[in-house]
Amino acid sequence: SGTTILIEPMNGFDVPGYFLSATSQAADLIARLAQPNLKLMFDCYHVQRMEGEILPILQQVLPIVGHIQFAAVPDRGPPDHGEVDYRTVFTALAELGYKEPLGAEYRCTSPTEATLGWMRDLRD
Repeated sequence: SGTTILIEPMNGFDVPGYFLSATSQAADLIARLAQPNLKLMFDCYHVQRMEGEILPILQQVLPIVGHIQFAAVPDRGPPDHGEVDYRTVFTALAELGYKEPLGAEYRCTSPTEATLGWMRDLRD
């Protein structure tokens, strides 16, 4: 039907007890189910919190990624601070040929418009 279904591993700190807490678990499930419309929602925030080292993991699973989300780690704020250098992540994605949209999914502590400076700072 043309509909893509995404599954998303979530970190056990923010979502304790969630049944998918590692990228490898989701990748295994996708492989076992072998459905062409089942993809991975790669949330950089959750991956960094649980597994660290986003880029090697992302490179490994990129063929099954259906969408990528990002936010600052560890506070899930705007991606202009924290332990992930998103300029490096975005550059690597471009080098890997990833051309799909990315989703900023973060917590605002002020009106959204006031938190968008990161877009100017991270663009090419």
